[in-house]
Amino acid sequence: MLKTKEQLKPELQKQLDLDKASKGGRWGRGPGMPVKKPKKIGPTVRRLLGYLGVYKIALVFIILTSIVATLLNTTIPSLFSLAIDDFIIPGDYSGLYQIALVIMGFALFNGLVRFFSRYILIRISQGAIKKIREDAFDKLLKVPVSYFDEKGAGDLASRITNDVELINNTLAQTLTQFINTIIIIIGVSVLMVRLNWALALIVFGFLPLMFLVIIVISKKTRKYFMAQQIHVAGLNQIIEEDVSGLEAVKLYNQEQAFQDEFNDENIKLKKASFAAQIYSGLLWPFIHFFNNLVYLVVVAVGALLYINYPGFITIGGISGVSQYARQFVQPISEIGQLFNALMQGLAGAERIFELMDAESEYKDDQTIVLDKFEGALTFKDVSFGYKPNELILNNVSFTSKAGALIAIVGPTGGGKTTLIKLLNHFYDLSDGAILIDDVDIAKVQKDALRKRIGIVLQDTHLFKGSIFENIHYGDLTASSEAVIEAAQKAGAHEFITKLPDRYDTQILEGGQNFSQGERQLISIARTLLNNPDLLILDEATSNIDTRTEAKIQTSLKGLMEGRTSIVIAHRLQTIEKADQILVIDQGALIEQGTHQSLLAKKGFYYDLYQSQFTI
Repeated sequence: MLKTKEQLKPELQKQLDLDKASKGGRWGRGPGMPVKKPKKIGPTVRRLLGYLGVYKIALVFIILTSIVATLLNTTIPSLFSLAIDDFIIPGDYSGLYQIALVIMGFALFNGLVRFFSRYILIRISQGAIKKIREDAFDKLLKVPVSYFDEKGAGDLASRITNDVELINNTLAQTLTQFINTIIIIIGVSVLMVRLNWALALIVFGFLPLMFLVIIVISKKTRKYFMAQQIHVAGLNQIIEEDVSGLEAVKLYNQEQAFQDEFNDENIKLKKASFAAQIYSGLLWPFIHFFNNLVYLVVVAVGALLYINYPGFITIGGISGVSQYARQFVQPISEIGQLFNALMQGLAGAERIFELMDAESEYKDDQTIVLDKFEGALTFKDVSFGYKPNELILNNVSFTSKAGALIAIVGPTGGGKTTLIKLLNHFYDLSDGAILIDDVDIAKVQKDALRKRIGIVLQDTHLFKGSIFENIHYGDLTASSEAVIEAAQKAGAHEFITKLPDRYDTQILEGGQNFSQGERQLISIARTLLNNPDLLILDEATSNIDTRTEAKIQTSLKGLMEGRTSIVIAHRLQTIEKADQILVIDQGALIEQGTHQSLLAKKGFYYDLYQSQFTI
């Protein structure tokens, strides 16, 4: 009998949960998720205007010409009214030709202004968006690692992509449309009253009913469109989970469980989409109905007034107000939608500015620069927790001489990798100090510190590009010969030369076209090219077969001579010759010494060793 998704094996569930966390997923704000309303409209608007400030002359020109063009366009019905009363009815065709030319001139001017305004505004908005995107990405590279832990990669990626696109739409389209719509409503209202106040009041009388219908339909439409976006994101997440975890899904025979979940989400999406399309489709029929109804009532009432009260209204006045009535109804229906779009853009801007305002880890960076490490390490009562009052490391203290080979062992989750992160000053300590060559790393420039430390992590990351470019990333000033030499020392040269394009072979996203072991070899070569003073291997050979590992260990032996090296390993046979072995368990340093001295103690290390090498 197939299990439900809630009953999946822990291994499968863990893999799927990691996928969700890394991509935003259902718990983050993935693509298609609705944007919340902004909380700080005033400061957000002022800050957006700051990005547009360099284009203020062009913006003022656009706004003024748009206002003039819109006002001239709204006077066209009044000109028609004038043409009917003063030229058509009296038969003055010479005057009619003149007013026709004026109307054509106004229409042409309006079209040209809209074209050039649109062109200039797009250039301005793209320039501003480019700067916003650059500033956001620049800050993303400067925020501390803890910020990524708090926000999540999916959320941050969404800010720089989805939220920036919302701002782009607001600047390039929504903002000018909103301004033009307000101008049209005000201008049309004034001109209607000037033509005939009685007919204008009739048009205004329909406003409450129109607003009521628009608000009711818009709320329903927004509700179901938001539901549609949520279900689209949910459906995409299921597909991502199934594709990225395909092997695990098949391994535990969970195809039917995923199919059932997909079908359930698909049905929800169908219902939400159907309701969203139905309600959104209702709005325009109502608008057209009101448009025609208002036009009919204006013409009918105007005709009655013209017949019963001669001189109160003219034929041209009826024509002008009826045309204004049509111009009046559509902007009223659009203003609510434009306002929502404007609020979404400001909400996106607010999230982007929140990222930009995050504190840089280099804000209070120190000035001490160590050009070279001898490599003497000292941990003094180091305590650390990713969350307050939840310590991962507790009073860890040890000292190692320069050039030593230090091995760190212990159960998974004991705090071994956390030690390495602290050594790179990714986080500030809760208590204690870490010293290199008797200098507290908290007083050293972070860039200078990390430049002298080379680290190969258990989970490798390769960038999209060629193999050569990925190795060269370790030192962009290195020659081609140095890159090849690093690959040879790492044991990667052999498999690279067997590829058709050798070092020019392109690496797909995440290095998926290479095995885990090959990715690790490339990563090791990149670190070797960096020629660090302090070398860290965090389970660096865990994904490599024993034969390849032996080759790498031989290559690394020469590299480690005269240089402090830290190795985190589960395979204890690789660290038997370490100068110092640290045993970490549950955040505490419980044992330290050489391989032989720790075996002689017959403590935790002894039990760990025996569990690997005895049957």
